[in-house]
Amino acid sequence: MLRTSARPFAVAVALVTGSVGAAGCSAPGETTREPSKAPPITSEPAPVPESIARYDALTKELVAALETKMPGITWSVDGPASMSVTGDGRCMLSPQSMKSSADIVDPSRNFEDLFAAADPVLEKHGFPAFDGTDPVPGGWVVTRSTDAVGATVSVRSKFPAYLEVTVPVKSESCDPKEIPAS
Repeated sequence: MLRTSARPFAVAVALVTGSVGAAGCSAPGETTREPSKAPPITSEPAPVPESIARYDALTKELVAALETKMPGITWSVDGPASMSVTGDGRCMLSPQSMKSSADIVDPSRNFEDLFAAADPVLEKHGFPAFDGTDPVPGGWVVTRSTDAVGATVSVRSKFPAYLEVTVPVKSESCDPKEIPAS
């Protein structure tokens, strides 16, 4: 019985090893950046009004930096701010999301220009650099960065691109009426 269970295990190890080796290969001119790792959560969530002000400012600065780096692509509001309770009981705020006027993968040289424009803004706001893209199925190119509060900034592009932020917040009711009018 040990023989029959060891063989599927050996096949699985070979497949995983081969996949990892193949994932490290890239065509000439392609980047091989690794996505940044989220820091440990070391800060408590802030109240909703404070979080909206902080993360709206981050979003505006990111959009300004991206429009400067890629002047032919503009960003507009895609969705309003919202709040919801997660499965683990936390209240999550999603400040207004942004959408690009065009896909950004090719114009940004596979996100290299996005990293160059966004990473200094992220650092200023206490986030690690994007550094790389996440392996996501379906043709999407995605990059994320998470700060010490657990707020996550993500940019995902297929056509168009979306800039989104999710933030744990301190709220008794997690009622969207707590979101200040902008």
